[in-house]
Amino acid sequence: MRARPGPSGSGLRFLLASAVLALGPAGGKAEDEAGETQSSRSAWQIEKCDVYRKALSDILDHVGRDGVSPSFLDRNAEFISSGCLADVDACPQTDKDVEIANGLTIATMNAGAASSFSPFRCRS
Repeated sequence: MRARPGPSGSGLRFLLASAVLALGPAGGKAEDEAGETQSSRSAWQIEKCDVYRKALSDILDHVGRDGVSPSFLDRNAEFISSGCLADVDACPQTDKDVEIANGLTIATMNAGAASSFSPFRCRS
């Protein structure tokens, strides 16, 4: 008897879990002072941003870019290029955007970041 395939996101969850485990344990320390500029970021801020950048790349390699809104990709690129400090509104607009946002939130939370770290906001 063959196992039934899991839900559509099961492969993505496995990919994210593997990526996070490969990065090692969360490195956030209470004594790390949060910086407000790229040059003053703490080691933990840098690590969170690296996790986010790598997870986005891995997810896009896995699910592709078809169905992802250009503005969602642009806002994520802006967030990463700011050292994950910019207050951008990366508003998921398509089902694929939501899938990617969910995966990024899981990846960063598994690495020890708060869910509020991600730039997913729809203020307007």
